[in-house]
Amino acid sequence: MAASILLLLCSSSFERPNVPVHQPIIVTADSLHVRSGPGRSFSITNKLTKNTRLSVSDRQGDWYYVESSDIQGWVFKKFTKTVALRSVQPSMQVAQREPVYTLSKSLRHLKGKTIIIDAGHGGKDKGAIGTQGTYEKDLTLRTALILQNKLQKEGAHVILTRTHDEYLLLSQRTLQSTKADAFISIHYNSTNNSQLTGLMTYYYHQHQDSPLTHSIHQSLINHAKLKDKGERFGNYYVLRENTRPSTLIELGFLSNEREETYINSISYQQMITSAIAEGLNHYFQSKEKTQTHL
Repeated sequence: MAASILLLLCSSSFERPNVPVHQPIIVTADSLHVRSGPGRSFSITNKLTKNTRLSVSDRQGDWYYVESSDIQGWVFKKFTKTVALRSVQPSMQVAQREPVYTLSKSLRHLKGKTIIIDAGHGGKDKGAIGTQGTYEKDLTLRTALILQNKLQKEGAHVILTRTHDEYLLLSQRTLQSTKADAFISIHYNSTNNSQLTGLMTYYYHQHQDSPLTHSIHQSLINHAKLKDKGERFGNYYVLRENTRPSTLIELGFLSNEREETYINSISYQQMITSAIAEGLNHYFQSKEKTQTHL
């Protein structure tokens, strides 16, 4: 009886891992069991085939808690290997079999809107380099591609300042925004202090930019499990020289090893792009209400 109670308690405590790790892995065995807990005594809930890609969200000894779009459970890590996201092109990273963070509601206010998505850095400009070798330019492009897909599904007209690894002048990034309804520049942070974590958003023109920045920032904070570092004035070219509502967002610190791993995961990318889309929808909804009452 005592053993049964202990097993039940262990099973319950392992159902929801507390600390996200989000390390991408690939199955190396021809067949790998997924179990309800971290040990061979736990029941088999599924079976994986060789080369299946998954995301690790917790570790217990020699066991990984893994997730995909339709599988959650524990696998023996000996029969897996880690995958370096930098070895996968951003366009391919978008299609990886990872948990999908679905939009919480219909975003009808995005329909017909023209939105510029600026993936920061590119080409010879790598941007920040993470503690594990992540290039900011790769991560911003992956985020931009996922966000583009979500906005287009809601009927928005989306323009990317770059669609591959290329260097752009700052003036080229703002050139297409003259007729846009919103301009979003995507970045990831870095600092000499490896303890700093969190996300922040920037605006330049108070009246033109701050409503957009506020809507997106609030949505990011409501969804992301990252520290709120606030909305700030930023004297950045892509904001300063922009004639349309614009914002620059820093979606986490690559200089913090744990946060770098977390923000590199496709599950985080899915979540954060959904948050941006919902923030945009709220911005346009509020703007339409204001115009109606004028």
